[in-house]
Amino acid sequence: MTIEKKPGHLKPETKEKLKLCLEMAGTDTVDLITEAYSKDLFEKEGRGDKVWLYKGAKEALSCMEKLKRILNDDELTRGNTDERSITPEQQAAQLLESVAKKLEERKQRPS
Repeated sequence: MTIEKKPGHLKPETKEKLKLCLEMAGTDTVDLITEAYSKDLFEKEGRGDKVWLYKGAKEALSCMEKLKRILNDDELTRGNTDERSITPEQQAAQLLESVAKKLEERKQRPS
């Protein structure tokens, strides 16, 4: 049984982690916007919460877009990537690191 190698250059483990992060960011976006829906715009605290939740959703969507770009780039990559200044693997590692950092910052915020 032979396994057909995809044209991309990311390791399968890295691709799986990126897909998992993409799914987690999507879930966070839905959760944040759903929570923001229940806030009252006519109260100062409700408006502030709503803005803060939408800002979090915007960040999650931004992360999703970056993850999707890396995954699409990997699928479309063919041939030699040695001329690149940064490889897709390094780009994915940097993105995973930044996502982990943002998640850690989120955990540190007081509730």
